[in-house]
Amino acid sequence: MLDPQVTTAIFGVGFAATSAGLFAQTRAKRLLASRCAGLEKQHEADGTRIAALETEVRYFAEVTMPALVDVLARGHRGVPVPGLSQEQLAGTVVDHAHQAVRRLLQEAVAVTREQIGRAARSSVRDMIDEAQTGLHRCQMRVVEEMERHPDGTAYHQSLMNFDHLVTQSLHTLQRMRILTGSWPGLQRADCTVREVVESARGRISDYLRVSYTYEPRTGETWLEGRVVEPVTVALTELLSNATAFSDGKVFVEVQAFQTGYCIVVDDGGLNMNRFQREEASRMLGQRDVLDVTTVQDTGQLGFAVIGRLTGEYGFSADVTSTSPYGGVRAVLRIPLELCGHGPTDEEIEANRHAAASLAGHTPLPMGAAAAAGPTDATPLEPTAPGGLPQRRRRTPVATAPTRASEPAPADDPDAFSASLAQLGRTIHDTENTPEGDQLHD
Repeated sequence: MLDPQVTTAIFGVGFAATSAGLFAQTRAKRLLASRCAGLEKQHEADGTRIAALETEVRYFAEVTMPALVDVLARGHRGVPVPGLSQEQLAGTVVDHAHQAVRRLLQEAVAVTREQIGRAARSSVRDMIDEAQTGLHRCQMRVVEEMERHPDGTAYHQSLMNFDHLVTQSLHTLQRMRILTGSWPGLQRADCTVREVVESARGRISDYLRVSYTYEPRTGETWLEGRVVEPVTVALTELLSNATAFSDGKVFVEVQAFQTGYCIVVDDGGLNMNRFQREEASRMLGQRDVLDVTTVQDTGQLGFAVIGRLTGEYGFSADVTSTSPYGGVRAVLRIPLELCGHGPTDEEIEANRHAAASLAGHTPLPMGAAAAAGPTDATPLEPTAPGGLPQRRRRTPVATAPTRASEPAPADDPDAFSASLAQLGRTIHDTENTPEGDQLHD
């Protein structure tokens, strides 16, 4: 038999070993349970991150991208483009990837739009050139026919009406040339402000509603030939806008100030609200060419035409004031540096003799030549390759000022029609581009 002490020792050793094993097993189980809990928490965190990424990707595809397309591709101003939907992702790889996609989309739209716009503008200009040539020929035939019939007859009046419609069509084509990045299409000689106002008035449908307050001090001021046509086109747009959105008379006057002149147009129509004024100011300050991919209403392009011209030629326009009649006051500001000098006496005399020799009669005296009527444009003459066509003055420009006792042309429709006929003959005889000339963009 074993000694009781030995037995007790054996049992003690076994119990200690068993206890140590149980303790080690319990510790291992606890460690395993802790690791499992950690893995479960990690799994839950990974699941949360995956869900956040899925939410952010879905938000970018369903909210951010459509807003970007509205702004960049469709040209919708004022549409907010949201950023990340979850602030905790700011600065992460996801944020950087989204920013890269936005930049690429912006670049792709800009490049595509520029390519389409360049091709479209070129095609539009080609079609405009062809249409303008046909209308110019038609107008020349009309003016020739008018010359063969006396003023005041019904036939002559019908020719004037037809000529006026052709003039309006030419102005429509001209404004599209400007918006597509081309020049106005005419290089004019130095003209007086009065001739500019009368020429602009003759290009709108309701010309009899325009009342021009003529003053020799301002009306006989010369403008440089380079800016005559741009100023005329801009004033035509303002007059067209004033007559379209008002009833009754539209009043035009020219005011002198220290650094130049202002052509003021006042109407009595509905005034613009704050948002309309802001939009008008934005368009008047627009210097870029027409984006044919975002044009929605071609009837509201007058201010864009003026904006292109003012940015190119150095005068300015403003429509933010209220007229004394409750409508809109539109102002064209022409700085002194754009004023011209007109023809010299030697040029007038030389041109008078040249015109007389071509006509095959004795030159008129100076007074008769002055009374023959103004000429605000001269025909284009081709220059060296690549240069814009130039014009040579053919007839005297000096005119006798209107007497204060005589009624304003707009107050007497018959008198205005007669004077418009005279002015139209001189203008149309010289504004038309010869068939062999090339209009350069």
